[in-house]
Amino acid sequence: MVSRRTVFTGGALAVGAAAASSPWWSSLTVPSASASPLTCELALVNDTDSGSVNAYVTGREFGTDRMMLLRAGQGPYYIEEPGGPNTPLPVDCAIPLGSPGSTTTVTLPRMYGARVYFVRESTLDFYVNPGPALVEPALHNEADTNFGKIVSFCEFTFNDVQLFANISYVDLVTALPIGMRLQGDGDHSVAPLPHGAVEAIAAELEAQSGRDGQPWGDLVMHGDSGILRVMSPQNVMAPHVGQPNMPFAGYWEGYADQVWDVYRGTDLRIDLQGGRGVITGRVNGDTLVFDDGSTFSKPGSWDVFTCNHGPFTNNPGDNDSKKGALARLAAAFNRSTIHNGADQPNGPGIGDYYQNSITNHFARAVHANSPIGYAFPYDDVTPDNTPDQSGVAYDGNPSRWTLTVT
Repeated sequence: MVSRRTVFTGGALAVGAAAASSPWWSSLTVPSASASPLTCELALVNDTDSGSVNAYVTGREFGTDRMMLLRAGQGPYYIEEPGGPNTPLPVDCAIPLGSPGSTTTVTLPRMYGARVYFVRESTLDFYVNPGPALVEPALHNEADTNFGKIVSFCEFTFNDVQLFANISYVDLVTALPIGMRLQGDGDHSVAPLPHGAVEAIAAELEAQSGRDGQPWGDLVMHGDSGILRVMSPQNVMAPHVGQPNMPFAGYWEGYADQVWDVYRGTDLRIDLQGGRGVITGRVNGDTLVFDDGSTFSKPGSWDVFTCNHGPFTNNPGDNDSKKGALARLAAAFNRSTIHNGADQPNGPGIGDYYQNSITNHFARAVHANSPIGYAFPYDDVTPDNTPDQSGVAYDGNPSRWTLTVT
């Protein structure tokens, strides 16, 4: 079983990298193949109208944990100890995609905590910190040298079990959409954001600011040529954590009080799914206590948006039951279904998501304007017998992984 923590943060990124979130992808199953191949063909398709698109592949080598970047036509570059903090990456690891309509192929080795970046009409700046640690683009930070560039990325892990790929909108949606196809024992495709989706998401969030006075419109990042990207709330909050002017401070607290009041006298039932049974909990004092021994304190705004803080911290030592409960609680909060849905996640249907005035409006806007997508950590949590909406693909015997930038 692979979590987005494994996909993205197999080793901690350096300070300055984009924020990482940590769900538990408990709805997914491990393929039956005894071992995945050592390599897979990675096909990079330029479906834009520009002849200047570059790709970068970053991650850690499976088996050695060394941080590396792939290079076109030659072996990986392994980062080396720098002379000091924020040392520019000393080699060019850009993979040019060629003219519109062309396909560039590279050999993908087993690696984890990995990303494939795309940038249009430019190159990306990477830095190295002592450790050594790679500093990747912090696209929410206006001081980052990559901020004004048109950038997108997807995440993946390729280990001895499977290749697991994710077009994630947990951190942002961008004006450079990606679609993918993973072929192997199966053949699975994930559609990119449709034309105009980023503009529609931005317009909805700006309108939401007018309705509730919250800084949803501040999630929209503009460049010289228009909208660059729309960031998730957690990335806008991150630079301000612990500060009195933190965006969305107090946003979820009243809703959490309402939920806790409901379950002081009513059972909350969490189906762990996959045949793992149902656990039942009630609020005792200020703590939600389940009959398997799992406990959760009342979450705050930073906890809900990140799904990896406070009571929603994904601790490696927690048992599978608590991790399963955490995923379903965090999803129910972000979708604002938990205050009137005592059976999670199988009680509320998809049509019930985001109907409360206090909800994750970023996730609401993303889902309203895209055919599929992963808009917050644990967005893969779905009711039984419901099609996946999270935009992931995985295969135990991958032969070709195609990424199309549009």
